[in-house]
Amino acid sequence: MLNLTIDPLDPILLVFEVVWLGLALGLVVASGRIRSGWAKASIAGLGLSILAWRLLAILPSWWLYFADGQLDWGGQGCIELDMSCLKQAAKDTVVVVQNAVVLAGFVIAFIIYQRKNPKQLAPGEEKSEATGGYK
Repeated sequence: MLNLTIDPLDPILLVFEVVWLGLALGLVVASGRIRSGWAKASIAGLGLSILAWRLLAILPSWWLYFADGQLDWGGQGCIELDMSCLKQAAKDTVVVVQNAVVLAGFVIAFIIYQRKNPKQLAPGEEKSEATGGYK
């Protein structure tokens, strides 16, 4: 009898995450070659949402389960400063740093994209006068 059970904490499953990230980056790059505005935005949005979902939710969740199950870094809070408490803090710190790096990467990528591709007025369109807010 063939046993097809998969351990969800097996690090080899990270290979699938690499495939997903490659697919997401491929969609974002492919969207740059599309001429239609709505199609470009749709494909880029799909790629960015896959990228964000995987990097901000799936990978941190996997790490937390892995650290609790395989590394035995789990627990329900710290009462005194000991090795168990330091492991719990390290486990959570990895997720915080990883999410901070990913969010900073998204912000930097969006800023670079906006500077590289500034919004252009249509041919013959005049720039509207700024009103300055409340009067």
